Amino acid sequence: MKAPTPATLKAVLFVLFVMTLVCLPFAIFGEDFVLPLLQSREKQTVALTLIAIALLACDSVAPIPATLVIMYLAAKAGWIAGIIGGTIGMCAGVLAAAWIGRTAVGRLAPKFIPDAELVRMREALQQRLVLTLACLRSVPVLAETSIIVAAAMGIPVGRIFWVTVLPNFVVAVIYSVTADDSFTTAAIAFLLTMALSYLAWRVLGRRAAEKR
Repeated sequence: MKAPTPATLKAVLFVLFVMTLVCLPFAIFGEDFVLPLLQSREKQTVALTLIAIALLACDSVAPIPATLVIMYLAAKAGWIAGIIGGTIGMCAGVLAAAWIGRTAVGRLAPKFIPDAELVRMREALQQRLVLTLACLRSVPVLAETSIIVAAAMGIPVGRIFWVTVLPNFVVAVIYSVTADDSFTTAAIAFLLTMALSYLAWRVLGRRAAEKR
């Protein structure tokens, strides 16, 4: 088995560093404040939707369980509100994560990875950008990490945003539709969404590699 190169190890460490930044707010602050905040406006559809959008927009920098927010919104305000609020909020979260990746993490990337390796990683990511970002939208931590890393690698924010609009909509639909069912149904939907995302990433990624 071929040993990984120093450049590969640095790239892995960089991704792990970004994942740590995403997880840090959960470890420090926890997520207990989210549910009481939503419950404070559960009888006011518009206010609840706006709160949900604001929470989802902060997902990359605050301990926000996106699945819980979307399902709670859909359960209290209706599945249409869940889909609209969930999609808008997740899209806003993509912009926030991309801004962090471009302005903050992007400045740190050269300290981890040589310029030549950064170029190689950017080109490799661009080839599978749609597939990678789309399939990771339903995966906690990796959803935010993938956006931050892509922006830090120099992928245009506009492209990142438009690539993720449809996946965000699909995720919002899935969790909004299952919001009124049992917790078991919601858990199954969550696991199936991640499993199907991984399967699509592997199968479609392999086909794209074969075509190249």
